[in-house]
Amino acid sequence: MSDTVRVRGKRLALKFAAIQLACTGLAALVFLMSSGWNAARSAVVGGLIIALGTLVFAWRLFATNWPAASAARGFFAGEVLKWIWVVGAFALALTRGGMEPLPLLIGLVASQCGFWVAMGIFK
Repeated sequence: MSDTVRVRGKRLALKFAAIQLACTGLAALVFLMSSGWNAARSAVVGGLIIALGTLVFAWRLFATNWPAASAARGFFAGEVLKWIWVVGAFALALTRGGMEPLPLLIGLVASQCGFWVAMGIFK
């Protein structure tokens, strides 16, 4: 993988995360207006978990100068690390973080929807 591809991939991951956070912000705003500050905070945390998972995946995928034949290993390792992060952070947010479950879950879903929106924008 060339340096140009790695840099472009990392920039693309940042753009995806930014759109994910924008969608999360919309969900948090709805919760702020309807249910208050703690619900909005929970939605933001849920969205951050997914957006940071996207960045963890990209960090691992574009970490080294792998030949094309080894790119699948980077993809697999990135996906495993992302899901370890997502499950661990979600569990901590529910058990130790004092987050409200429904807004946390809605924030996760809103952020994931942001990923799909970004896929449509950045072809």
